[in-house]
Amino acid sequence: MGAAAGLETGVARAAADLRAWVAAFALGIALVFRLPELPSLALCAGLALSALLPWRGRALWAAAVLGVLLCSWHAQRYLEQRWPATRHNEQLWVQGTVLSLPERQSSDAQATWHFTFAPDDAALPRRLRVSWYRSGEQVAAGQCWHLQLRLRTPHGSLNPGGFDYEAWLLRGGIGATATVREARPCAERPGLPVLRLRQRIVERLQAALGDTRAAALVAALTVGDTSGLRHADWQRFRLTGTTHLIAISGFNLAIVAGFVFLLLRWSWSFWPRLCLWVPAQRVGLYGSGAAAVVYALLAGFEAPVTRALIMLLVLIAAAVTHRLHQPSRALAYALGLILLLDPFAVLSPGLWLSFGAVAAILYASAGRLRRPPAWRLAVQVQVFLSLALVPLGLYFFGGAAWLAPLVNLAAVPVFSLLTPALLLSVLVQGLWPTLGAACLAGTAGVLDAIYAVLAWLADSAPAAWLPARPSVPALALGALGALLAFLPRGVPLRLLALPCLGALLLPRAVAVDGGLEITALDVGQGTAVVVRTPGHALLFDAGPAHDEGFDAGRSVVVPYLLERGIRRLDLLVLSHDDNDHAGGVRSVRELVAVDAEIGTRDDVACGDGQAWEWDGVRFVLLHPDSAHWSGNNRSCVLQIEGPFSALLPGDIERGAEKRLLRDHGPALQADLLLSPHHGSGTSSTRDLIAALQPDVVVHSAGWRSRFGHPRADVVARYADAGARQFVTGVEGAIRVWRDARGELRVERWRPRAARWWNAAAEP
Repeated sequence: MGAAAGLETGVARAAADLRAWVAAFALGIALVFRLPELPSLALCAGLALSALLPWRGRALWAAAVLGVLLCSWHAQRYLEQRWPATRHNEQLWVQGTVLSLPERQSSDAQATWHFTFAPDDAALPRRLRVSWYRSGEQVAAGQCWHLQLRLRTPHGSLNPGGFDYEAWLLRGGIGATATVREARPCAERPGLPVLRLRQRIVERLQAALGDTRAAALVAALTVGDTSGLRHADWQRFRLTGTTHLIAISGFNLAIVAGFVFLLLRWSWSFWPRLCLWVPAQRVGLYGSGAAAVVYALLAGFEAPVTRALIMLLVLIAAAVTHRLHQPSRALAYALGLILLLDPFAVLSPGLWLSFGAVAAILYASAGRLRRPPAWRLAVQVQVFLSLALVPLGLYFFGGAAWLAPLVNLAAVPVFSLLTPALLLSVLVQGLWPTLGAACLAGTAGVLDAIYAVLAWLADSAPAAWLPARPSVPALALGALGALLAFLPRGVPLRLLALPCLGALLLPRAVAVDGGLEITALDVGQGTAVVVRTPGHALLFDAGPAHDEGFDAGRSVVVPYLLERGIRRLDLLVLSHDDNDHAGGVRSVRELVAVDAEIGTRDDVACGDGQAWEWDGVRFVLLHPDSAHWSGNNRSCVLQIEGPFSALLPGDIERGAEKRLLRDHGPALQADLLLSPHHGSGTSSTRDLIAALQPDVVVHSAGWRSRFGHPRADVVARYADAGARQFVTGVEGAIRVWRDARGELRVERWRPRAARWWNAAAEP
């Protein structure tokens, strides 16, 4: 008995040690992603040496050091193959292979394609993200092309709370982006059999179902090809909380594995002799693992699918070895293995959502004295899963869909049957085309009907998306509240669940420095400015948006507002309706409340003389007047007077500038000036600069703007006037306020918050 007890204690200690080692290893990797620069070689050598010295706690320290060193090695390899900024916009002829299922954005003869391209030349980045605009060619996975490419170094906008495009490229191993100038096909080459098989399946689906949404949904669920789905489709999945059902992930793999497990276990049990040879349950586990591998292969072993597969295989291995009674140990194995193979997975929300979901399922379904009926357990698990993942959803996505728990109660069982049926239909189509086409049409019709229901729910539900970004302590309390709510009955701590969950509802309060704070956001080539007083918030323009592409309102403006605790805008002022100023307005309206608007087609027109006051700060519109103005000169011009003065002139040019000087000359002043028309040569006349005498000038222009903004002669004119100048595309978001000593302070987000993978704040 003593030996057995000692053995059990040793096993428990080993499991605990494993969990601690994996936690330390993951912490070491996560630490690297918080650094502005990678550790030097000398520092890495010192860390390695410290892990070899004999001291108490060396094992955990060594695990953390291993995480730091492994991640730093991968990161350095990525940086070495990334296209340098000194060669930005260089044109080269490059031969290589289409390495992904291409995304087509138009059904017209002249289409736009996006795909991953692997160059043959080892001197180039290993992977390129290629865009081919207005192409009449048909691009397919596995094809060889000789392309004349304009190569660009990875560079994206950088803002508080905003989407980090450079981190997204890092996760995909993309060393450069490129656009096609000319192209010639090369000879067919062998290799990439799985990728070519996926391409053939997509082509067969389109031939059988046509260029329809049903075909796009079937392709997404069978081979992971989501290129046929549009932004509106993903928006509806997000509002109903069903994105995880469509994009192949852990749920889909688990469904297929579970279906095969039940099928094999049930059929194997009909032959008792076979059961004596290999138990039916073990056959089911082996078969489910094999089915998951095949499904992951069909999905292209994309990073989210690979992570889910590793987790599933580890759990299956734990079940085969009778160690599933220690699920935390199995999860630790899976996390350690995933991070060992891909340290960059730390940056992926999907990693933490997947592990959070599996942990929540295990927590809700285990450890009870009496198991409830299967239907009740399924409902409990789904409710707890929805509740437990809310804090993660708020942290990563800045909001939650209140429909999600209700929709998933019905959608999860339906997709549990539909996903295997779709895969079987595709298999039958390949073996027996006539019967397969009929099966495929039937299952696709059901899937299309389900989509119609989801679309109706998303479009008709009031305030389906609840935008919020609570503080990290509030999120931690919310997660704790979810755990407490599902403790066994009779545990006194359950009473604390409601106040802990209530922390998620508390508004995030971020003080306004100096009584007036103006932030010019980095939206690329465009304008979006947030003006805050202690009790009010104004948005001046909302940046650009492109069909099925970058939307500054969704990716930059709204995340920044939520980061500053703003869920409602008192006023939206639109200077004019050019896309680089007005493109993001629609997304802003969808995601945050807007009390009033000026200058949009839907509300009050912008005009000289409109004025209001908030918290001691005066706002006045100075332009346009009643005369007929066209083009950029019709832009609204907003003057702000408070602890400091500011002028936001939109895209006005010389004609409007002359009118401002004539009619408002004595009243014109600006400590802070947003340069007219992004610093274009048609604006910023010497007379205007002399009248304003700005201390700080912000040029809202993209990095290395293709329009040449800000123009060198304009920059020179402001420099002659002694102004400090900043470019949003170079510096990231630029926040301006006056401090207690009366100094006009400027915070540049890129130098302050950039990590080692972000481009430097250099023109």
